[in-house]
Amino acid sequence: MDESTAVLRSRFRERFGCEPAVLVRAPGRVNLIGEHTDYNGLPVLPFAIGQAHRLAAAEGEKPLIEIANDDAQYAPRTIALDDLGVFSRAGKWDNYLRAALLGLMDAGLLGRDRPARGLRILVSSDLPAGVGLSSSSALVVGFALAALHLYRIKFDRLHLAEVLAEAEHYVGTRGGGMDQTVCLWGQEGHVLRINFFPLEVEPISFGRTGCQPVPLIFLSDSGVRVEKSGAGLARYNLRPAECQVALKVFKGWHGHPAREKSWAKDPSHWGDLVKPPLALSHETVLRMIREALDRPSYSMADVGQLLGTREAERDSLAIHPAFKLRQRIEHVIAEARRVDQAVEALRQANWPRLAELIAASHASCRDLYEISCPELERLVAAASEAGALASRLTGAGFGGCVLHLVRRTDADRFESAMKRQLGESLKMWRVAPSPGAEVL
Repeated sequence: MDESTAVLRSRFRERFGCEPAVLVRAPGRVNLIGEHTDYNGLPVLPFAIGQAHRLAAAEGEKPLIEIANDDAQYAPRTIALDDLGVFSRAGKWDNYLRAALLGLMDAGLLGRDRPARGLRILVSSDLPAGVGLSSSSALVVGFALAALHLYRIKFDRLHLAEVLAEAEHYVGTRGGGMDQTVCLWGQEGHVLRINFFPLEVEPISFGRTGCQPVPLIFLSDSGVRVEKSGAGLARYNLRPAECQVALKVFKGWHGHPAREKSWAKDPSHWGDLVKPPLALSHETVLRMIREALDRPSYSMADVGQLLGTREAERDSLAIHPAFKLRQRIEHVIAEARRVDQAVEALRQANWPRLAELIAASHASCRDLYEISCPELERLVAAASEAGALASRLTGAGFGGCVLHLVRRTDADRFESAMKRQLGESLKMWRVAPSPGAEVL
């Protein structure tokens, strides 16, 4: 038993007066490349990291769920089993427990009405929240694994990733499933190429055996918190909504009677265009997008006219004055192609090529998807001066962290140079592909 596990056990005993029956580790993640492609049905290339939530849990004697956290900013909560669906104010940490259990219930894994027995759970963590490392999704995974093991319920990890991706919609986040999948499937020394609809996972070695030196990956914190619940939710969910509207406009354009061709399959996601039976090249799709979405921006009136007022209203977009549909989808399709190219670069241990793709991804996130901010740009510029091979924002954007690819021989010099430029208070982490969620 390592020291952190022993401490967690001891604190659980102090709080609840009994031994924990299960210990769970649920890691955060870093997305190497493939930003905002998952909910569009296109691949991503993330990896699990060593920083994680650790949970100690036991069944309770009463029909209550008691949760506590070593971090004092997260107040203890007691929840009646019958009140699982009564959510707290947006952004409160107990909502992630509710989402996890309700998602399991929706999938029939815990019964349809409520869990059979109460729970006691203590959380301890070295995974920072609000910096774009998927702390919230890791917490949902941790709660779900603890409950499933305590209730002795068998499950398939791939199916569980899909269930928990849907469960997070209870807290309002319209993600695509990347975070839950890499948390559950992470492998030491590997990034994961994850495909969607259907969900598929392929481990890719980060550095072939015997190939040295493999670059290191650093993260630097912009200091701007990533809010994917509460006030920040509408901004985050706008991009998925724009992509959905763009697909509807695109389908209408292609299905027009004046067009010579018709779809072999009506695409549900942008990824359907590059998969069989259509299997169009990324270049072809980009060309078609530029023809179909030929305006620099679309107003709400434009969207209403193209889609019909009722459908436009259903998309809940009326508060936004303009939508840059073409730019968003140009990023998505080109980013998916960069994922494929990055996989090839990794297989060849071609680090200059990987660096080139990482830099191109950041430029596209900044210029086409518009999810960067001045604080992120400052980190990217500083890292270039400090000797990074390449840098890019990672995660949802609008704040959080920047990923830096750095030569192993330059690591100490890079870290020192960054802190000279930006101050000793700059938060930085070295991260590496690590194992996924596990019962300890």
